[in-house]
Amino acid sequence: MKKYKIKYQDASFIKEITLESSNITNEKLPKNIISIEEYKKTFDLNYFNKKRINDKKLNLLFYELNLMLQANININDALEILIKNKKDKNILEFLKAIKYSLSNGKSISENLDNFQINHIVLSFLEISQKYGNLASNMKALSQLLTEDSEIKKSFIKAISYPIILIISFFISLISIFTFVIPKFKMIFEQSQNQLPLATEILLETQHILENYSYLIFLFLLIFSFGLIFFYKYNKNFEYVIHKLLIEKIFLVKDVYLNMQLYKLFLVIDIMLKSNYEFHKAFISSKILLKNKYLLDKIALIDNLLQNGKSINDSFLKTNIFDDIVLNLINTGEISNSLGITIGEIRKIYKNRFYDKMNLLTSLIQPIFLIVIMALILWIVLAIFMPIWNMGTMINA
Repeated sequence: MKKYKIKYQDASFIKEITLESSNITNEKLPKNIISIEEYKKTFDLNYFNKKRINDKKLNLLFYELNLMLQANININDALEILIKNKKDKNILEFLKAIKYSLSNGKSISENLDNFQINHIVLSFLEISQKYGNLASNMKALSQLLTEDSEIKKSFIKAISYPIILIISFFISLISIFTFVIPKFKMIFEQSQNQLPLATEILLETQHILENYSYLIFLFLLIFSFGLIFFYKYNKNFEYVIHKLLIEKIFLVKDVYLNMQLYKLFLVIDIMLKSNYEFHKAFISSKILLKNKYLLDKIALIDNLLQNGKSINDSFLKTNIFDDIVLNLINTGEISNSLGITIGEIRKIYKNRFYDKMNLLTSLIQPIFLIVIMALILWIVLAIFMPIWNMGTMINA
């Protein structure tokens, strides 16, 4: 008995039901189905036994394959050439699995099930095999992998500086409370005077960190693992987080949404240039997206397109695209020039993504400087105010 999650559209709402069946084709299903997903096992016991190929090797592999296909070498001969010239055991088995699938008409996804590779490659190969134009799509896949790699590098580069600032901040904080404050604590404990509020708070904070730091660390560790566990294995919690990233979190939502929409139109643009019609190109855009909330919006657009709605009206219903983008889509649809307008929309979201990311990065530095300066001021006042008071009493 298998378990399925079925999403369907009822009026303007997307609904979801769960169905258990040994053969889903014999079941009575709702109308306007958007997607049917089979529930997979929570833990994959074979995960750690899978053969891993990193993105760098995959990028080079498909770049070389594309070059041979552009030189009019057929796909089977190109794969055979790569098999003879590659020495990496995992890549050899990967190439042989693709060649076997193509030669025998077998599912590529099934034959690559024992490989741990970028999901983009697997999804794109499935799409290419489904529509029967694997050879012509290698250029698109090579370009897609390169673009995706650049997006990841840009994002990592942008967040690395804030992460370094955060780590430096906490190391400095721990150092001050471990080595500096205890030396003054002995002096303050010998004083008969009432300590200032700032000093009392400082000493109490130091006391908590000194005696309960391991409990705080354990709590944070359990809390972090709990969040990760719920995010990974609770679909509702995952959906809520994805929706928050798109709609609620100040500044972060602008960076994240523009990055996701850039990926969306990147795939559509590449697929249109590979001579796919718009609807197929649009459905293929899901391969770069993992945000469940955004994928629901894509499913809504797909359903509206299947029911005869225009491209512009379908995109309008999602409430995530602004007037500039909608006008460009409408212009492209009316003038039959979507290949041009989608390319321009891709550039718009790419520029917005980088602009918002640079803005966020530029704001983080002054915010941290203000926080650090306020912390230093508090510590200085908390330490020296009692000393000044003691000095005043001695002089008196």
